[in-house]
Amino acid sequence: MTGYRTELARVCAALNEQRARYVVVGSRALQLWGSSRATRDVDILIEPMTANAARVVSALSKLGYGDGGDWLAKEILANKATIIGDNPKLDILTVAWTVHFRDAHAGATTFTLEGVDIPTMSLEHLIVSKRTGRLQDAADIEVLEEIRRIRGEDG
Repeated sequence: MTGYRTELARVCAALNEQRARYVVVGSRALQLWGSSRATRDVDILIEPMTANAARVVSALSKLGYGDGGDWLAKEILANKATIIGDNPKLDILTVAWTVHFRDAHAGATTFTLEGVDIPTMSLEHLIVSKRTGRLQDAADIEVLEEIRRIRGEDG
């Protein structure tokens, strides 16, 4: 898929074309909510079902991530996180710390970037997914809580 300025739009357009069920999480989600956190990587939380993992692999293989073999779909489902690609890398998650796809998808907000609809984890679920104990995640929580305060959303 060409014609997109950002890797996020390119990846999500391919996922949408394959009807993959996913939610953008991590730093890209923070950016969509208004954070200036820099990153090139794309993190997605997927519905952990075989057919969906196969759609994800198909979409990403068309972009040059992985070879699209059935082994990759099975590998993705066998792990909480699978990293493919290099620069940028793409993290495919079957759980985002303690947040599962069904909950993240139900609470997701859709942003539009370069004409591409991007399902994105809610502020509340992002905060929960960042409760890892890592220093960067703690800093992200502070930013997310400030965004939530500015938006006037209850915690």
